Amino acid sequence: MSRAMDRIRREAMEQYGDAPATPIEALNHVLRVYADEPDSRMVMEATNNIYGDGVRTGLTMGDLRALRAKLT
Repeated sequence: MSRAMDRIRREAMEQYGDAPATPIEALNHVLRVYADEPDSRMVMEATNNIYGDGVRTGLTMGDLRALRAKLT
């Protein structure tokens, strides 16, 4: 690993912690990494234009935050 990549890896681990090992840890990790994103940001698209022009379905940052709140 190059020195630059090693530095980036160390900085990321300091900021975001260890790699997630469980689904809950993975959800928490995603929410930390994308903490500044608006609730409307689509993070996983399921369909696009199936239900009409411009209609997208999937999960948004707001959905992930709501799911996390339900788990606590």
